[in-house]
Amino acid sequence: MLLATVLISCSEYHNGSEITYNKSVSSGLDSLRKRGTIIAVTDINSKNYFICKGEPMGFHYELLKSFSDYTGVDYKISTRRDINSFTAGRVSKYDDMIKEYSDSIHWDWRLLASLICQESHFDPDVTSYAGAYGLMQIMPGTGKNFGIDITSSPENNIKAGAMYINWLHSIFDPKISDEKERLNFILASYNAGPGHVLDAMKLAEKNGMDPLIWNGNVSFWLLKKYDPKYYNDIVVKNGYFKGTESVKFVSQVLDRFEHYKAIIPEEKPRPF
Repeated sequence: MLLATVLISCSEYHNGSEITYNKSVSSGLDSLRKRGTIIAVTDINSKNYFICKGEPMGFHYELLKSFSDYTGVDYKISTRRDINSFTAGRVSKYDDMIKEYSDSIHWDWRLLASLICQESHFDPDVTSYAGAYGLMQIMPGTGKNFGIDITSSPENNIKAGAMYINWLHSIFDPKISDEKERLNFILASYNAGPGHVLDAMKLAEKNGMDPLIWNGNVSFWLLKKYDPKYYNDIVVKNGYFKGTESVKFVSQVLDRFEHYKAIIPEEKPRPF
């Protein structure tokens, strides 16, 4: 197998159908085709798997697949060993705690790890400008509602986050039967709060879109909640909200989850 460093330049859009490859690799393509497998090497918790015009794109498998199709060479994904002293197959030093509490919410532990990475990049002491604290960026008041001091330990922070996710499930499980679709709403609510997501569902329904579908439907109306025309609508109960971060949050957590699934073997079958 060949461990290749592949330089990829981006066209105006990067949907897998229009990609321009740097000329510096063209001379080696014949050799690449003869010698074996493309190995994409990434940092296990990186948010910047591919960069286009200076902007992080997340891990876009379409780019890798397109290059594989272009060269006719199969690919596999690997990670840099020893990044932050982690061994292969581990995301963080909190993996055992994450696995324990993912069981309590019936999630694949790699999904919960992806959410934690997005929230804190596994920094147990980080505090947001709004006062959210720790690995799962829980507000102190939320922790108190569950009888937990979120600052007392990383484990208690994860425990409070898992309890909050279970509470979100109690809101959306009766409303959305499709498990994968429901996950979008729960992730968005983790970031935005359920009230704003419920408002967006009502706006979608009022305006002829599907209130039970996230992409292109409820996500569209969450983005509209910055506009007085919509956040003052009679069906809206929670007022103004700028939904850009929350919509991005959903896609980034799920993209990283796919990345984790590709590099860490499945331990237990989970719906998500």
